[in-house]
Amino acid sequence: MATTSLPAPDAQAQPAISPFARIIGVFFSPKLTFEDIARKPSWVAPMIVLLLINIGLSVALAQRADWVEVSKEQIAKSKFASRQIDQLSEDQKERAYEQAATRGKVVRYIRGFIGWPLLLLISSGIYLGAFKLIGGARTNFATAFAVTAFAHLPMGLRELIAIPVLFLKDPASIDPENFLASNPAAILGSDLPTWLTVPLTSLDVFGLWALVLIAVGFSATDPKKLPMGKSLAIVFAIFICIILFFTMLAWVFS
Repeated sequence: MATTSLPAPDAQAQPAISPFARIIGVFFSPKLTFEDIARKPSWVAPMIVLLLINIGLSVALAQRADWVEVSKEQIAKSKFASRQIDQLSEDQKERAYEQAATRGKVVRYIRGFIGWPLLLLISSGIYLGAFKLIGGARTNFATAFAVTAFAHLPMGLRELIAIPVLFLKDPASIDPENFLASNPAAILGSDLPTWLTVPLTSLDVFGLWALVLIAVGFSATDPKKLPMGKSLAIVFAIFICIILFFTMLAWVFS
């Protein structure tokens, strides 16, 4: 009797990691996780996680922060805004602060819903362009977006930790833009010049962790063109350029 032989399993084939396992793997086995993401890109799971956490953070900030004090501090740090507010009477100043506080809350709620999608779209475009131009990476936008989304999960962890912390802090001490003491600017306080706050805020433990994961992720998409050392160099070159740009803007407008 003739027998039908089964095809031999592909030695190179590896079982795909589930979305939940990928989220865990980013923190504990990033190299293997990003190799799997590069084989089958998907961004839905990290996007949902980041959105839900950020919405929770936005609600906590909107409810807990003293937005009138926040608006006063923001106006005081801007020479132009300070000159404008100084021309008002005391009643007009109070109304201006209240209006600024209301706008701040509304913007915070809006950021909860659109902040991460916009940030990831812009970031993945910048990284993809840089890795193609400088590193000659052979990848596409879908893969770059998936890598960028998963690589930013440490920032989601930062926001998740911040939510219970906000309920323990004095509302007057909450900075909606720097809500967790994970960088030098948050530790040194709000008396720093605006232009100096930008680079010190950028030196965030979770943010630097995300940068390393971005390098790991893009290296996994094209290991021959992007060895880990080269990938790290590209990521941190972009990081330094962005810090210098926004520091210069803060210095000009402060």
